[in-house]
Amino acid sequence: MPDKQVIYHKTQKGTEAIANRQSGLPPRLRSLLIMVDGKRTHAELATMASALGDPGRLSELEAEGLVAPAGVEEKTTPAALESAGVPQQPAATASTQRAANLAQAQRFSSHLLEHLLGPLAEPLCIKIESARDLADFVALIKRAREVVREIKGSAEAERFVAQIEAQMPEG
Repeated sequence: MPDKQVIYHKTQKGTEAIANRQSGLPPRLRSLLIMVDGKRTHAELATMASALGDPGRLSELEAEGLVAPAGVEEKTTPAALESAGVPQQPAATASTQRAANLAQAQRFSSHLLEHLLGPLAEPLCIKIESARDLADFVALIKRAREVVREIKGSAEAERFVAQIEAQMPEG
């Protein structure tokens, strides 16, 4: 049985699976992978997996090499990847990384909003996922907070925003 306080992070393979929508991951497993942020414990991720209707899927992500406990070094080196036939790409630029982080935050926010509000969230989720920049995204999250507050109450609205803030990259 895994230690419930272990913190998980995405491996390089996991990061690539998120970037590549055609990775073959089932939607719920992909959603769980998106939630792995290097800050959440096994217990927190297991709770989220249960909310998605798939308890126990974290071990599946780990078995596939998409996530690993913090402190566990990946055993794939650039040379090992190249010999396995994985093409090496140049390092991402800062703007490319920001765009990827925004896209990940958009998907996470959309999934969270759908979980909270169900079908009522769809129009707002579409807007969140099509936000062109961080300013648009923040404005839409503020609107989403108001909608959650109206439907679920202030406490749930603040939890919603706190979960999104926890996903946002530092710096």
